[in-house]
Amino acid sequence: MKRSAADAAITRGNIVRAARVLFAEKGYAHSTTNEIARYASVTEGAFFHHFKGKQELFAEVVQQLQIEFDSEVFKTAIVETDGMQRFLAGARASLRLSQQPEYLRIVLIDAPGILGHLQWKEIDTGIAIQSIEPALQLLVGNTPVSQSRLRATALTLLGLLNESCFALARKDPFVVEDDIIDTVKAILEQWIALH
Repeated sequence: MKRSAADAAITRGNIVRAARVLFAEKGYAHSTTNEIARYASVTEGAFFHHFKGKQELFAEVVQQLQIEFDSEVFKTAIVETDGMQRFLAGARASLRLSQQPEYLRIVLIDAPGILGHLQWKEIDTGIAIQSIEPALQLLVGNTPVSQSRLRATALTLLGLLNESCFALARKDPFVVEDDIIDTVKAILEQWIALH
């Protein structure tokens, strides 16, 4: 039984990895379940044993990418000893990582349309808030902050960073990384001043 569960996990992992490659190279619309199965060296029947369909698989790929993205941002930020510099390093890392071809194609270009805005935001916000809220609390130390105020500020910063990532992807000539970081810093300074 344990061997069977381990084999199933390996097969599922192979399907997810294959899908990531194909979704990044060809996009969601041009990647068929048959092609994903062949790329993963499984049958299409095995594909449907693990996933109800391509959209369910795509949601898992997006979630995996978001978790990896958050981990990379954290690794970049944690080397800073000052709380403000740590937050700004993480913000800058998120802007740069969002423009990586795989993330850009799957998460920023395809995911909002394929998953719908609500499901895409649920994945993105659910993961990001877990990092942003503790970082905001760290900036004000032991000062008590209401959960609603903490959430409102975290969502404001996440919205700013997300929209900036989209604008950078569109090559908006009026969106510059340093200006975005300066805006994040201004919000953080106000957050600190209010507490």
